[in-house]
Amino acid sequence: MPLESEYSDDVDFMATYKEELENLLPVVKQVFNEWNLQINESKTEFVDFRIAGKDEFKDDGTPLRGSEEWCSSKLLGSLMCCTKDIFHRCILGNAAFQSFKKVWMRSKIPLDKKLKVYEAQVVSVIMYNASCWAAPAAVMEKLDICHRKHLRAIMNVRYPSTISNKTLYLRCNTCPLSERVQLARWKLLGHVLRSPENSPAQSALCFVVNQVTILPGRRGRHRINLFDVLKSDLKNRDISLNDYSDILIYECWPLTGEWHDMFDLVDPG
Repeated sequence: MPLESEYSDDVDFMATYKEELENLLPVVKQVFNEWNLQINESKTEFVDFRIAGKDEFKDDGTPLRGSEEWCSSKLLGSLMCCTKDIFHRCILGNAAFQSFKKVWMRSKIPLDKKLKVYEAQVVSVIMYNASCWAAPAAVMEKLDICHRKHLRAIMNVRYPSTISNKTLYLRCNTCPLSERVQLARWKLLGHVLRSPENSPAQSALCFVVNQVTILPGRRGRHRINLFDVLKSDLKNRDISLNDYSDILIYECWPLTGEWHDMFDLVDPG
């Protein structure tokens, strides 16, 4: 598995023990200085990724599991915990929606124009990094509820007037955001499969596929993760991803129309 990942001016290093990273920091700083790149140590974060035990509690007596420190850590603008990130994105989306309240209230603006503004200014905020989400169905339903609330406000549908969810999506020529998350995830997998073999994304995928049956997992019910969700997406299309040979078979598919045909959802964005 790759020990580092780079994106723009962000660099992440991973290790088994924190001491290894602390010893690595001055070395990295020296190497970067040789290339006229500066590291701000005050912004450098050390994050411990682990699942808290059932007998671990916070200072206020509430269970620690589900509220570990890494859940609130940000990477490229997204919280590391998908559930918390989705709730955070809904809050940001509501704020963006309110900033265009005058647009939604104006009756002279056609519905299709309003929806274009909504897609560009609100949905883009909510769906940021959505391709990496792997959240329970109940959390995804919260995302859809937030979306439908916005659409009803744009169409000026208020109590006691009602409109069914199906009719709402048809009138707005769109679909639930949870389905668009699936599409974004499908596109992400396509990008990973056709990326170079030595890229961090493909290296991580190969590591997970090859080691998932070898390395022992922790006891108890496992938390939902992106790899399991991707395998479920593939299984629904009668595709298996059990070892590295499967990756070699499928890595050319995203370059063909067959890959896009397997996901019949049309992205409204």
